[in-house]
Amino acid sequence: MSITGALTDFSLPEIFQFLEKGHKTGLLTLRTLPESQTMSPLTFYIWVNRGSFVAASNQLNHQGLVRLIPQYPWVSDRVVTKLAQFCPPNTPFGLYLRDQGVLQVEQLEHLFQVQIGQQLCALIQLNDAMFSFNQNAPIPRQEMTGYSVPAGFLELILQKLIWLQKLFEARKLQREESELQSDSKSFCTQLSWILDIAFFHSLKFSLFDTNTTVAKLSQVLDWCDRPYDLPKPICSEALSCSR
Repeated sequence: MSITGALTDFSLPEIFQFLEKGHKTGLLTLRTLPESQTMSPLTFYIWVNRGSFVAASNQLNHQGLVRLIPQYPWVSDRVVTKLAQFCPPNTPFGLYLRDQGVLQVEQLEHLFQVQIGQQLCALIQLNDAMFSFNQNAPIPRQEMTGYSVPAGFLELILQKLIWLQKLFEARKLQREESELQSDSKSFCTQLSWILDIAFFHSLKFSLFDTNTTVAKLSQVLDWCDRPYDLPKPICSEALSCSR
């Protein structure tokens, strides 16, 4: 069974509520509408299990999590690729890595937050997109960290990201009006920095925290202006905030 529509007819929060209340399992696909014939549409994939989101990616080759993990200083690309070949077919890849002693619970939680955060950050930039939900689509275990979040809860995360983006744009405009150097990085890049800085410097910020205030969101944007060091593998991926 497949359900299709447009974000002009059903908002993301409405889709998320439908998936959670219906305890749906399958693949939610969102595809942008190209503004011109020369532009390729962007596609986002979110896998749902019994009404909870369990993985997200912008590709269907089951390599999203495998490529994300080596960006951090925990394990090499060679080891991750090798272990992915031995992961049992019915076991989330993240849990397999935990059981093998390769990754810790808090590292898996951070990877899941980055997975979800990256895709939702991109989605809120869309003016319009088509969506489809396929209940027959299998869930790729190689994309799963082992963590999940109720689909309806993502509405709160969306609101948090929208607030962060508004604060980011207001700060950028203020700097331009004051003729100060404005950060050329995109909001989604800033979000990646914030999540990594919070994790590696124990700053206690999470997209999944329901008690985060607007004042706290305003504060976390300042983290990218401070000389926080991030591990070199992240820096090599152009995610370092060090100035």
